[in-house]
Amino acid sequence: MKDESGQKLHAEPVNRAIERAKLELENMIDLNPQVMMLVDKNGVITRANSALINLLGLGGYAEVLGKRLSSLFSCDDSAFFDQLLHATSGHRTRETHVQLCSDQKNILSFTAVPSGRGSGLYVVIVEDVTAEREKASQLEKEHKKEAVQALVGALLHNVNQPLTVILVRAHLMRLALEKGESRPGEILKNLQDIVKLTVQVADMLKLMETPRDFVMESYIKGVEILDLKKSGDSSNKWEAFSWAALKAMLRMMDTHEPGAITHAAHTSEYAALIARKLSLPDDTVKSIRHAGLFHDIGKIGIPDSILQKPAPLTPEEKEIIRKHPEMGYVLMQNLPLMDVEAETAFCHHEHFDGSGYPRGLKGDAIPLASQIVAVADSFDAIHYRRLYHEPVRSSEVVQEIIRGSGTHYAPEIVRAFKSCCEEDESPFKRDNAGT
Repeated sequence: MKDESGQKLHAEPVNRAIERAKLELENMIDLNPQVMMLVDKNGVITRANSALINLLGLGGYAEVLGKRLSSLFSCDDSAFFDQLLHATSGHRTRETHVQLCSDQKNILSFTAVPSGRGSGLYVVIVEDVTAEREKASQLEKEHKKEAVQALVGALLHNVNQPLTVILVRAHLMRLALEKGESRPGEILKNLQDIVKLTVQVADMLKLMETPRDFVMESYIKGVEILDLKKSGDSSNKWEAFSWAALKAMLRMMDTHEPGAITHAAHTSEYAALIARKLSLPDDTVKSIRHAGLFHDIGKIGIPDSILQKPAPLTPEEKEIIRKHPEMGYVLMQNLPLMDVEAETAFCHHEHFDGSGYPRGLKGDAIPLASQIVAVADSFDAIHYRRLYHEPVRSSEVVQEIIRGSGTHYAPEIVRAFKSCCEEDESPFKRDNAGT
């Protein structure tokens, strides 16, 4: 019977099932080891699970419900939670240092997700990522140590080489004197060579006594970068070291800015394709490929808090990150066979119309390699997902670069880039990793 009494009898089991499912869901949320909260648009906590109580070491829900996030989580950035909750769309994840106990600060990751249209409520999920970030920091230190070891290894190699020459010259002089075949001019030349080489060895050993004095240099608010300018001036001395050190620094940079190695590899590949399309000599294409790989190496001197910041940068932070081309130039300018790479690192953010940085170069004053790498760098940076933006389809990126011809980019380079994009198997058409 579908009368009023029958409908009530039929609805009761359904209501009980809904209530039971609701309780089960609440239990699941409460037992979740990850902190979960429901907060309003002002950051006031309306509901929370027991993981929040455990994280903060509090006695019960009465100490958290009705409280603002900012009053429970003490962080240096007063606007942190406002920016977290007022994202333009979708969800936002941000990290900050929070004082959880008197003697240390933890790194917490906060993710805010709107709970529904117009509700004004957000689900906030909190994760303690301190151990993960400390592991990344330790990995960075290991890469830095690897780079220093490569530098010291190169020093030892260059110490051994002149020592061997000294021993051979001395042995030949002794044999000549014993046989009575020596001539004054030859003896003088050998002695001069030995003295010169001995001084060279002494200089190297002096550098090795205090490696920090020539390996590290303070740069921008206490950030340290490898300084190779003080490490020697022989044109061939650091050839073996250059690649080992730069690759070690590239791996180190990937811990600062996750994805940096992938971006460097893509930029290198794209730059080489454009260079070939311009019919440049093989040696030039090779140099441009290398330049693309190391164009952002100066970011090794930029603080993690800036490189990993998903929110817009402050004017001061923008000024700091604009220093990375100069840092890259400082790192590479005195390395053997790295002239093109050093100049490219310095100029890859210059614009064809003179509106770029750091020197405001215009037109043909911008090195060709830098013009090519600028296009390759922009394509990959826009196309693939970054902390500060979602991926953009390759076809849209191509059109954006074409629109920048004559302003941001050199028209000749854009034409070559466009021609590369029109090829059937062009890597510029790949969208599998960029969407």
